[in-house]
Amino acid sequence: MNKYTLTVLYLSFALVLFSAQVSAQSETKSTNKWLALLENSENEELYVSPDGQSTIVLHPVSYPSLALLAQPRVSLGGLEFYTSISSRPDLPHYSHVTLIEDNASASIVIRPESGVIVDSNWAPDSSSIALLIQSEKGVRLWLYNVAEDELNQLSALDLSTRLGGRNLRWLPDSSAIVIKASVDSSFRATEALLQPRIESTEQYREQGRTYRNLLDTEDKQQHFKSLAQSRLVKIDLLGNSQSIGQPDLVEHFAVSPDGHYLLVESLPQRLSAYTPHKKWGREYRVLDLSDNKVVYQLPALGDKINLPKAKDSVPMGARDVQWLPFENATISWAEATDKGVMATQQPVHDHVYTSASPFTEGKQLLLEVAWRFHSILWSRTGTAILHDWRYEDKQLRSQLLKYQHADLTRVISQRNYRDIYTDSGDPVVIRTSEGNQVLIEDAAKKVFLLSLGKSKTGTQPYIDSYDLHSGKKERVFTSSSEALETPITVTPEAIIVRRETSDSAPEYLELTGKKLQQRSVIYRNSTQNSMSYPPEVIDYERSDGLQLQGTLHLPNDVNADHTLAKVRPKIPAVLWIYPKKYEDKKLSQQFSVVNNRFRHFNPLGPLPLLHDGIAVFESPSMPILSADGGEPNDHFIEQLVMNAEAAVKALDKTGVIDVQRLAVMGHSYGAFAVANLLAHTDLFNVGVARSGAYNRTLTPFGFQGEQRNLWKAKNSYLSMSPFLYADQINEPLLLIHGENDLNSGTFPMQSTRMYDALVANKQKAKLVMLPYEGHAYRAKESLYQVLTLQSEWLNRWLEVDKVTSSSD
Repeated sequence: MNKYTLTVLYLSFALVLFSAQVSAQSETKSTNKWLALLENSENEELYVSPDGQSTIVLHPVSYPSLALLAQPRVSLGGLEFYTSISSRPDLPHYSHVTLIEDNASASIVIRPESGVIVDSNWAPDSSSIALLIQSEKGVRLWLYNVAEDELNQLSALDLSTRLGGRNLRWLPDSSAIVIKASVDSSFRATEALLQPRIESTEQYREQGRTYRNLLDTEDKQQHFKSLAQSRLVKIDLLGNSQSIGQPDLVEHFAVSPDGHYLLVESLPQRLSAYTPHKKWGREYRVLDLSDNKVVYQLPALGDKINLPKAKDSVPMGARDVQWLPFENATISWAEATDKGVMATQQPVHDHVYTSASPFTEGKQLLLEVAWRFHSILWSRTGTAILHDWRYEDKQLRSQLLKYQHADLTRVISQRNYRDIYTDSGDPVVIRTSEGNQVLIEDAAKKVFLLSLGKSKTGTQPYIDSYDLHSGKKERVFTSSSEALETPITVTPEAIIVRRETSDSAPEYLELTGKKLQQRSVIYRNSTQNSMSYPPEVIDYERSDGLQLQGTLHLPNDVNADHTLAKVRPKIPAVLWIYPKKYEDKKLSQQFSVVNNRFRHFNPLGPLPLLHDGIAVFESPSMPILSADGGEPNDHFIEQLVMNAEAAVKALDKTGVIDVQRLAVMGHSYGAFAVANLLAHTDLFNVGVARSGAYNRTLTPFGFQGEQRNLWKAKNSYLSMSPFLYADQINEPLLLIHGENDLNSGTFPMQSTRMYDALVANKQKAKLVMLPYEGHAYRAKESLYQVLTLQSEWLNRWLEVDKVTSSSD
């Protein structure tokens, strides 16, 4: 019996035990509650067909089984790969697709007989939908024929989804699909004796974040390449396949508008041993689909290493490479002119180049960009929106321009990009079936910007149109104040909107007619909300005068007529927190609370505790503001405590909350703040900290926006580390962490060491390490355990069943 068989048997036995445990406990009210809620939660995704006549709704598998997460896998270079199938654990999974025709009177459910959908893409002519279906046998290409209502496997090829996000690309005439096929991934580690590993500061490199599972040996390099390598394949509608080029570490690819070329983005052949996948360089090439030969090679993008600390520093090479949608086959890209250093004093910091088929004339200069190039999005007629930015003063600029008509360039907006109240929105785009992003433009040559519409009075999403020639801006849609109406996309004759309220599940509407007055429902979520009390936004003030805000949710079993003033007796509450740093006092007082969003059941959020009779103060403001010319973190503990004290006083003033029975809870950086509040205050009875970091000397090269390293800000690093104050934590603390957390700042050791410190100081604590889970938790079994443990912990230490009479 081999090791893998033993692992499977052990896992099966463990799952049987778990099922038995769940079964034994399911007779309790609590168990039934959590399992039922986990079964009923759903959050769909909606995509309109290219002809605008049909819509598909993708239904995510919200909580996969632990058995799925437990499939053999390996972590390399900051990515996780399954070893038994050519896929990754972090890909979205969908159970089925609902197809809705134009009149929305009938729908068709497209559901695979086995496995899950991991990618989908409409054909350009809207006649069919390509699906990638993953099962225990691997990833296969299937095709759904809309007219015939048939789903059939198109090819038996074993496909790869190990690199990149979207993996399906159609040819413009809908005759074939380009996909990545897996290649032989057999790998054997060398059996030679280990050799010394030698590094030298003479080969200087800037030390960045601390990362796990780097490719720091030759074996790891080869193992990564054997798993991540794929070959591009063209598959026609009869299932015939043709290889394109040679096997490579292909990440993204897109077909040219005329269908003759393929733009391919690959990882470099030399993979950095010092940084993870997201910081590696990229290589770009153009392939001619008629003979599969490389016809153009772009300047390779370097690794993000040894760069200045400023976030607008970039490596040299091609960035943001894309096809121009209004040309047959022309690519564009940006390159730094300042060696990637924005601190260099010069009038132009980036160039945008183009190169047109047959790619024999090299690159041509198209635009000079004054600040750091961020992005450019093109319409089918050559209109574009260009974004450039500057980190030094946090400036972001949007410009409307026309291809090869510099005289028509107009500035749409310029603002501090952290100023959410002046955000004019993002360009409304569509992703084509060929894999390109296109700026939406109507018949009058107007483009659109979608803003979340945050202001002092709340959140009301809106869409503005912009006319390039006149410079005129027009408001074409604004969400109602009674509901949250978020535009999804703009079609030639309509706007698709997602509408929801705090107690009404999302529904997708098509707005048509004059002033968009005609509303028809495309799809309605059937999830029910069992919360009786509407959320209550509370404005309050910190002791230094800073304005703060949070949202109070009340449980159903409160004896009241749905008004705060008449709730009796007082009830316990939990504060769900997450600090944010600011250099600007004005920006620190901007709020992003949305109180009319549907309160669906999110097991990783705080609202499940409402089902235990505990009130939830969600996201009370936790600004950490710089003072006296210093950095925000120089006063972290002082301001964190001020924030918490202000929140508790605000809750006390409601007359609803028993401030003698308060819990504090958070995830990641929020968990870090939880431990600090327990160490430095006596405001709370109990805490829950999930996937946090508690010893900042273990993140010595920066964290959460902190640019200074440990040696340049030693006092701040030490004072912010609750691990060093574990002897002062005299309230019970529940620590939860995923055993496979790959987040650079929150290694699982952070929780185990914090627990050891609490044990050594004889404090009350419980540690839960979740097998197979990462920084966030996914498996239904894991989420059930988290919900149950949190519930038991808070019910115990908050004495939820205790009846407290009014203090009035």
